[in-house]
Amino acid sequence: MNVQLDFKQHWGLSGPHRQTILGALLPSRFKPVHTKRHAVTLDDGEQLYVFENGPSTSRAAPIVLVHGLGGSYQSGYLKRISAKLTERGHQVFRVNLRGCGEGVRLARKTAHAGCIQDLADTLSWIQHHTNNAALAIAAFSLGGNILLKLLTQIRQFPGIGISRAVAVAPPVDLETSCQKITERHRGFYDRSFLRSLRKDLKIRAAMYPDCPHAQLEPFPRTLRDFDDRFTAPLNGFDGASHYYHQSSSKDQLGQITTPTTILIAEDDPVVPVQIFADVKLSTTTNLLRTRHGGHLGYLSRRLAQGDRRWMDWKVMELLLEN
Repeated sequence: MNVQLDFKQHWGLSGPHRQTILGALLPSRFKPVHTKRHAVTLDDGEQLYVFENGPSTSRAAPIVLVHGLGGSYQSGYLKRISAKLTERGHQVFRVNLRGCGEGVRLARKTAHAGCIQDLADTLSWIQHHTNNAALAIAAFSLGGNILLKLLTQIRQFPGIGISRAVAVAPPVDLETSCQKITERHRGFYDRSFLRSLRKDLKIRAAMYPDCPHAQLEPFPRTLRDFDDRFTAPLNGFDGASHYYHQSSSKDQLGQITTPTTILIAEDDPVVPVQIFADVKLSTTTNLLRTRHGGHLGYLSRRLAQGDRRWMDWKVMELLLEN
């Protein structure tokens, strides 16, 4: 099902770039408290961190949140949504993908758009930790593609139980998405991602000086070049094209059997809306569109809930609906 939603952007924060940039930069009064950190061992022996908030006595299904490229469990949208959910009595787990943020000390490899085994291992750990057979999960941007890719192959992981899934702004066609990031807006978002990745790479190179892929001189000028010279070889792919082809979820979305919602903004400057024009969805998957919102921005008029973060409340509604 393909549905157009009526999102009303804030009058002074209109336009995809203001929505995207200020959506990431503006602070929020919602912050998670009493956070517990857990190390999860992955199938190859490396580890990642999971951060738990909220009561373990909740009768509702635990909720899992997954960040996007260049993010971590500290990403603003994860912190806000976690805080809002725990205020309502829900148990929440923020996944810090392999090698991201402070998790760099736990793994020589990094997360990538197709790391479904990592996500499956993490969900299995959360199920065992909570003694709960089913989880609700929301994932954002690159994390959204990872989630959708896992859902298309969920039969390979019979122990994983997902009752409901939400993917926000997922780049389901990685080749096209990466190309458009470089071509559009004079490469602004390309450079923004690369600045963040360069900082992470400096830390990784200092921690793992024997890693040949961490020494990138000269440093890549495009995200595709970065993936071709670092992400792909580090994770066993034969270059960027092979990585994008193997990791994109678009061509398999019709195989999803889990109740799933994909939320996109038609003016997203990072994930081009045209990649969804010919997408074939399963009967259990809904595609929700808004005309505005930018990339994970969705700064709205004042909402009844007390802030302007429309995306947060929509994701919560989709995760908690019966």
